[in-house]
Amino acid sequence: MTDRWNLLQDVEWIVPSGLEARADVPEDSIWFTGHFPGEPILPGIALIHAVYEAVLKDAGSRGESIQISSLKRVRFTGPVLPGEKLALSLAREDLNGETLFHFKVAVGDNIVCSGLMAVTKR
Repeated sequence: MTDRWNLLQDVEWIVPSGLEARADVPEDSIWFTGHFPGEPILPGIALIHAVYEAVLKDAGSRGESIQISSLKRVRFTGPVLPGEKLALSLAREDLNGETLFHFKVAVGDNIVCSGLMAVTKR
């Protein structure tokens, strides 16, 4: 069964501490249910979820199990509409027992979300 909440298509490691990912936003995505009828936009939590999916794939490639410990400086700067494609860019940094991911999510040339996700091992 396909996870209907999953938007992530692929993840590519570009350097040891960075990765890029693609995500598709299907017009019939469950994320649009009730958000907003007649003028659907992707909720911000869906963008954070896509970032977390990429972070989980990164952790899985190292055989680690992780959980989010904090989100900081998260900014939503533009809408994401049905049918759009997302480009995610993440830079990983290990610091004091946490792994930090500085992230940006873009639609075309427009950054629609950015911030910092901190994760810890379970």
